[in-house]
Amino acid sequence: MWKRRLSLFINHKLQQSKLTTLMVTCFIAFNLLLVSGIVWLAYQSFSTVTFTEISKARLALLNESTRRGFDFITGVTGTAYSLASNRELSSLLETAGTGRLTQIHQRRELAKILDHTLVVSEGITSVELYTDAFNGVNVTMADRIFPVDTIAGDAWFTALEHADAAWVPLRENESGHSLVGYAQRIFDSRGSTAAYVLIRLSRADIVRRFADMPMVLDGQVLLVDTAGNVIMQMGEADPVRAYNQRSSVHEDAVVADSLLRVDTASQGTLPVVDSEWIQEHAQQNEDGFEVVSGDGGGAQLVLYSKPATLQWRLVQTIPVHTLLSPVRYAGWQVLGIAVVGLVCSAVFAYLFVRRIIRPLRQLIKRMRQLEKGDFETRVQLSFTQEYAHLAYGFNHMASRLTELMNQVKEESRAKREAQTSLLEAQIKPHFLYNTLDMIHWRALDYEARDISRMIVQLSKLLRIGLSGGKMFIKIRDELEHARCYVSIQAERLPFSIHYEEQIDPRVRSCYIPRIILQPFIENAVIHANPKDETLQIRVEIGEETEDPSRVVIQIIDNGQGLPEEWGLESSSGIGVRNVHQRIQLYCGKGYGVHLRTGSSGGVQVTISLPRIETEEQLNLWLDGENI
Repeated sequence: MWKRRLSLFINHKLQQSKLTTLMVTCFIAFNLLLVSGIVWLAYQSFSTVTFTEISKARLALLNESTRRGFDFITGVTGTAYSLASNRELSSLLETAGTGRLTQIHQRRELAKILDHTLVVSEGITSVELYTDAFNGVNVTMADRIFPVDTIAGDAWFTALEHADAAWVPLRENESGHSLVGYAQRIFDSRGSTAAYVLIRLSRADIVRRFADMPMVLDGQVLLVDTAGNVIMQMGEADPVRAYNQRSSVHEDAVVADSLLRVDTASQGTLPVVDSEWIQEHAQQNEDGFEVVSGDGGGAQLVLYSKPATLQWRLVQTIPVHTLLSPVRYAGWQVLGIAVVGLVCSAVFAYLFVRRIIRPLRQLIKRMRQLEKGDFETRVQLSFTQEYAHLAYGFNHMASRLTELMNQVKEESRAKREAQTSLLEAQIKPHFLYNTLDMIHWRALDYEARDISRMIVQLSKLLRIGLSGGKMFIKIRDELEHARCYVSIQAERLPFSIHYEEQIDPRVRSCYIPRIILQPFIENAVIHANPKDETLQIRVEIGEETEDPSRVVIQIIDNGQGLPEEWGLESSSGIGVRNVHQRIQLYCGKGYGVHLRTGSSGGVQVTISLPRIETEEQLNLWLDGENI
């Protein structure tokens, strides 16, 4: 129901609209959809290509930053190795059998070596030595030499027993700046572990390595070790939460039991990617990028570099909207240009449509004049072929209307004359019927009953034949007309006529064209020439077996049959062709008359007609609606 109402509402609005408005609106809507589709597809294609190229460029820069940023690793490991291979340092660690003063002197010398190493080494926060060689010596001045028990409880220390050196995550010291360190085992002359040297690096030391590459620090940058643990977070978001404790042993690397907080004074956000994602990609030795969803629902571009010398890598997360902001700006510019172009095209379309519609308005004006009775109005030919055809058609129509008006006037005059003649002609059949009736009664007066009977049959024949001007009569009336004709012919012919009817009661009241049986019965009477001096005529009427909507009439005689090469179209007889043409004229080309020689001689006439049972059906056939 609502669809029908909507359709009626739209049709009503369209009927009230002007053609100019509809054409301009359709033009604007079509162009709007077209421009929107093109801009959207172009923006999507351009943004996709641009995003891919930007991601590749960022990944290449991240790999370069990883390579350059971790060059200091060589210096740190070299510093640790130089301390481990320093013979003077190894000799100073030999305290067995020495006195307390000697041990104090040796400890001071070791402290000087550590201080000197810290001074000459760039980017190192501190150099510490862990040994039990000086446990019995108490010093008043603070130095960087501690007992082994100080680090024995750390998770990385146990793992260091399986390696000579390793990068280790460290707890924050009191300053809060320590982050990662490099531990190196120092052996004595007997091959036993004499001490452990630990070089600490602060967050500032590592971030300083990337100071000349500011683009790398856009978004969030994570320092990830070989096991996929986040060692440090750089950039705009500082880490404030620790990850769950993990421990695993790698050949030359030790993983801490927990990840430590850095820069607790400035609270940051957790990394966009979780630990499972980092561990999954850390196992690969290749670089790449991927788009993931952030906590706020925004897409994030995650880039991970190739592992550096330490097998550590950088993982960078950048909001996609940040990368594509120039593309979006360009997209808005293109959209603005498209809107301006659309507005300009709409103005030009309005002017063009107005120019196109002008001849149509002129045509409408002339049509209104024509409605008022001005049949002499004409339309000038337009500049387009279509309007020229319309103008020619209108002018031709106006001319034809003038001719038809004159023709109607002439036909009206002729109709009045014909009606007058018809009224006069109606007197003639009435006079004829009265005259035949008088002859009938006069014949009875003279007891000429055969003449009286013929007059009665002739009178019925004429009444049914005329039928008040009707073109269709019922089958029973047509049969009565045929009987009257046979009765009259039987009185005058030298041979007898045996007339027989076989009628289906279901079709007796159907309508058929009048006087279609008499011409064929007349042909049988004239041309049959029966051999046994008795003319047999049988009329069969019923519905068609295969199609009950048809009525079939068969007229069969026992005459000589049809001549050879006889054809309906080439026949010189008027009656048969007249019946066939009238049937096709009233009922259509699918109906008509068919003649053939019967199987036992004689002529077999088959008439096919539509089954018309009511006057409503008859009116439809007479109006030509069922043809």
